[in-house]
Amino acid sequence: MANWIIFIVASCVLIGVGYMSGRKIEKDQVEGEGFLLGAKQIGPFIGAGTLMATGYSGWGFIGSPGTAYAYGTIELLANFFFAPAITFGTLWFANYMRKNAESMGGLTVPEYLSKIHRGTEAEQRRVHLLAGFATLMFLTVYIVGQIRAVGLVASKWLGISEAIAATILLLVVIIFTMQGGLLAVAITDTIMCVGMLVSAVIVITVIKQDISIMELIDKLGEIDPKITNPVTSVPYGRSKYQVFLVFIYALLFTTTLPYMSVRFLSLKEDLKVHKMALYMAPMGLILSFIPMVGLYMRYKNPGLENPDAAMPVFLNTYLHPAVGGVITLFILFAMLSTISSVLQTQASALSHDMYVSIKKKMHPKGDKFNRLMVLVIALVSLWLTFVAPQGMLNQIAYIGTGGLIAMFLGPTIVQIFIKANAKTCFVSMLAGLITNVFLVLGVNTGWVEAPILGGLASAVVYAVMGYITNGNKRIPDGYNEKKIEEALEEAKEEAK
Repeated sequence: MANWIIFIVASCVLIGVGYMSGRKIEKDQVEGEGFLLGAKQIGPFIGAGTLMATGYSGWGFIGSPGTAYAYGTIELLANFFFAPAITFGTLWFANYMRKNAESMGGLTVPEYLSKIHRGTEAEQRRVHLLAGFATLMFLTVYIVGQIRAVGLVASKWLGISEAIAATILLLVVIIFTMQGGLLAVAITDTIMCVGMLVSAVIVITVIKQDISIMELIDKLGEIDPKITNPVTSVPYGRSKYQVFLVFIYALLFTTTLPYMSVRFLSLKEDLKVHKMALYMAPMGLILSFIPMVGLYMRYKNPGLENPDAAMPVFLNTYLHPAVGGVITLFILFAMLSTISSVLQTQASALSHDMYVSIKKKMHPKGDKFNRLMVLVIALVSLWLTFVAPQGMLNQIAYIGTGGLIAMFLGPTIVQIFIKANAKTCFVSMLAGLITNVFLVLGVNTGWVEAPILGGLASAVVYAVMGYITNGNKRIPDGYNEKKIEEALEEAKEEAK
């Protein structure tokens, strides 16, 4: 009953945040920017909190301990690459992307990609449609893992089935996301990020009070030497050193994934990115220790059938019920905030990207249509949660995000150095997609290898085609053929 009371109160707070955020974006927004970009009202602390909460959340607190339980200390090493990669990616790319979006337009990442690549209107619309469709499909895979993680944790906490728990919590997500759009998502992300940081400190302290880190490592080595001294990087790759690819993956995760990089478009115009990074670095460092729970549970309870149950069992077994309940709440709502981020991006892909690329204009109902698509996507995702094949939550997350990384690496990152056209962008996205799908389904490549190799294919195609079609001639940022033509017409009028 205490857990239910905590849950209901916290849900009311989130819904209240959604309501207030909705009021604010209606007051401050430029057309289309309210729901999709939070009226560009996100400051440094909120920006840091939403990026870190979204980057870690469900996989960080459930999937990562589960992977550590199943594969050992290789996951602890892998997890430590995420924080510096997310911080560095933000420092390197946030300002560039924000300024380009402001000069060219673009309310979503797929629209941003279509506008920064010069070409005919039809070519840009094809880029917009493909990027929007890919965003919708791959994030649907990703959100299934997130919903399953929520159901797994909430069912043990509230004493109900996983299906009912997932349904109830998803309903809360739908309400506050439909109300406040990206601004509500970012604020709730930050609240939960603070809770995650406190939770991380508590669980690591509890473990250290029972056993020192070095003693724990020694005990695990006695159980199985491969736990503490892995000879491969499985599940991230077959070679012992391929775990270092996680840094590259996390860097691309931050700069290319639409539900992460859209935050760059929503930052306040006068925001100093380095100030935001100063908040992000210590947040990420603290969250990097969470896989220790999986290692501890492998030592204390080696017989778990489901590795992803390591964190829920730890909270229910080794913490005071009140403390465990509060930590579970923060973990749950951090995962909910990520679900809301992904839902908002999926809805935008369907209601804005795909609609605009086909109809050539925004829906006349604007934000109301965007909000309706949140409900539609949520219901479809919930249904898929119960019928889609099972798998480890971390694995599902990597498959869902990896496809987008493979597609968007060339058009997003290589575009900084070679200004290619819309045709090149379209072909490079297809190259990344086909390569990634082949590696995942046909070769059974490691979790991080496939998207990185797929992204490499996208980058090579983009660079070669861009160089051939443009002679490596750089076009100033913020220009495409349409803008150049408009400038020429204005010059002719002035000459007359």
